Amino acid sequence: MSAVKEDGKIQSGTVRKAVVLAAGFGTRLKPFTCTVPKPLLPVWGEVMLLRIVNRLREMGVEDIVVNCHHLHDQVERWCAENGCRAVYEKEILGTGGVLNPLREWLAGEDFYLVNGDIVIEGFDGFPCREDVGRRGGKDGDILGVCLVTEEGPRTVEVERESSFATNWRSDDAGMEGTFTYSGFALLSSKVLDYIAPSGFSSIVEAYEKAMSDGWFVKCFSPEDLLWTDAGTVSSYIDINSAGEENAFADIPHVKESLASAGKSADEKISFLGVRGSERAFFAAADAVVVVYDDTNRRENALYASHARFLSERGIPVPKILAFKPELKTLVFENAGKEKETTLEEKLRIVESLYSFNSLGKLFLDGANGTLPELSESFGPETWKWERELFEKYSLQEHFSIEMSDDVARQLESVGELLEREEKSLVHRDFQSSNILWKGSDFSFIDFQGMRLGPAVYDLASFVYDPYVNIPERHRDALILHYSRLAQRPEIVSLLPYAAVQRLVQCLGAYGRLASVGQKQFSKYIMPALENLLDAADKANLDAVGALAEDLIAAEKRVGGR
Repeated sequence: MSAVKEDGKIQSGTVRKAVVLAAGFGTRLKPFTCTVPKPLLPVWGEVMLLRIVNRLREMGVEDIVVNCHHLHDQVERWCAENGCRAVYEKEILGTGGVLNPLREWLAGEDFYLVNGDIVIEGFDGFPCREDVGRRGGKDGDILGVCLVTEEGPRTVEVERESSFATNWRSDDAGMEGTFTYSGFALLSSKVLDYIAPSGFSSIVEAYEKAMSDGWFVKCFSPEDLLWTDAGTVSSYIDINSAGEENAFADIPHVKESLASAGKSADEKISFLGVRGSERAFFAAADAVVVVYDDTNRRENALYASHARFLSERGIPVPKILAFKPELKTLVFENAGKEKETTLEEKLRIVESLYSFNSLGKLFLDGANGTLPELSESFGPETWKWERELFEKYSLQEHFSIEMSDDVARQLESVGELLEREEKSLVHRDFQSSNILWKGSDFSFIDFQGMRLGPAVYDLASFVYDPYVNIPERHRDALILHYSRLAQRPEIVSLLPYAAVQRLVQCLGAYGRLASVGQKQFSKYIMPALENLLDAADKANLDAVGALAEDLIAAEKRVGGR
């Protein structure tokens, strides 16, 4: 079965009014929506809201209302400049509740209700216009006509013969006869009778109430329809990747940041990816643009100041080319890429790490007034948080087991041991993916979370990195080299405890990231477990070692390696 596919279209100008839904929190499209509301982000070089408004005007609409909430002043300004009327919702009313303040304006007229974050091609109008809002029409009692597609979640069941929606919340989503509501509908103002008179409500709730009163919503799916919901980071990046050759150059964060750095946005812009810490990366020739969200991660706003501080003290970091906190973006020089390294190269990295860690003395000596802001220092709460991350996302959610009392006691003792260590400046995520190479030169990146803590945590992060396989003799040589630089031979025996703590954190992080769709981190679970077993054995943590053995066996059973 397919939804209605007919040739007839609404006569131009018949429907004069439209409501475009542009209110929301912008949550799904962060970090881009931290400074630009979602409807004003471009797709293929054209603002999403403008694409919708132009389509409606081509269909004869004369009067367009746009609701708004997040960064509403920008939407209001855009509407004033483009002949639309903005309606600010202090409290979000939902896709149905939005119509309550517009009842008088809509009374007696059919209208379009359109999501402001969709991209549509291959659609010029609806058939069945003459039956909308009539009882006893030739096709039945039709409250409205909606655009549906076989893309997306497909939660709407559509009856084959009539093309009527019969269930808006299907338990058989994705099965034959199901479609996705595209967020584009032509409705009779009679739908207002089925919307709660105040508060939040959805248009689907109104459809369901109307259906129980004998009305139907007809579904229409043009054969050449191209549709996507551009409201998530992945879908927004995908649609721009598939369209205009250099579409990313029109994203305001990218365009304005490159201009501040003296770079041309005419050069090919490529998307490098997102990181779990709420950042998106773009490459432009010899520069990298970072779009970040610091709402929940204050550290993301500290990168520029940290980079300048480290560079001035001889630490190899990328040069900052531009920093625009009002856009939550920064531009730094392209530091190269990861590579497999020799022992000699790793020894050089360890020497720079020691220099990095030694900068902690500046902060401990009380000169904080002239130094950059740091993230909260490592302390008892940090060690506890990392243990709990491991317990929840690795043990409970990934392996479906509980942490034993013996393991809990040994992990607590590790945190107590590290807490007695002298504080240094710690990178926090000193792993191979955060060391980039250009020829024979390397740079440290992702240091925005740097803080005071035990230097052995960084060293353990490097030599027990699950992302790379470091032979044991190389690992021993690196640990010994660092201990000699620091003139602290006890680091050799302390290092395995720090490795246990770090690997517990890694396993918790991998489990959490995999649980929110970043499945690529699952492949690092096995090497992290093998490293945990090695470190636990060297630290004589028998309960932790036994747990690691059990988890390795469990991971092998499900194909972890």
